[in-house]
Amino acid sequence: MSSREELLQLLEPPTHKWVLPSPDEVVRAYGTALPADYMWLIEVYGPGAIEGSLNILAPLPAAEIGTAPGVTPMSAEQFLQFDEVADIEPSYLETGGLITWGFDLNNDTVFWSPVGEPDAWPVVIRRHNPQSGPTWVRYDFGVVELLVHTFQGRLDDNPFSGDDLWRNGSPTFTRS
Repeated sequence: MSSREELLQLLEPPTHKWVLPSPDEVVRAYGTALPADYMWLIEVYGPGAIEGSLNILAPLPAAEIGTAPGVTPMSAEQFLQFDEVADIEPSYLETGGLITWGFDLNNDTVFWSPVGEPDAWPVVIRRHNPQSGPTWVRYDFGVVELLVHTFQGRLDDNPFSGDDLWRNGSPTFTRS
């Protein structure tokens, strides 16, 4: 069973699909396509919150990037006042070295590291208050697989600071 099929069994989507920006609009806004699994997730679920905790951001038109909540290129530089530079992958500190696609109520932020083809971009999580392990964690798979693995507890550790999603066999989704 694919990760998408598993997610649909675990997390009931809203009855109406969200209207995606066209592929051309996404490329105009971000200079690249975004990962296909994320685009599927946002089409099926739309922007919103899982368990009222993890907020999934929508792709934005170019004119709204940086002025409205949504997927946003950034760097990890803003975290230097809190994190040791040695704990941050140097490429994350470059302008556009990360692309934010979500955040949670524990002040964790989820990104892609946009290196290579979009469907190969790893998910990076900056955990505000990790229960164990490092502040910065990288997963070499996509958003949908991260969610399924988190809900099923199939990772070595909880990828987030809070327990709202970890081993949650019946999470809920609320569209924003």
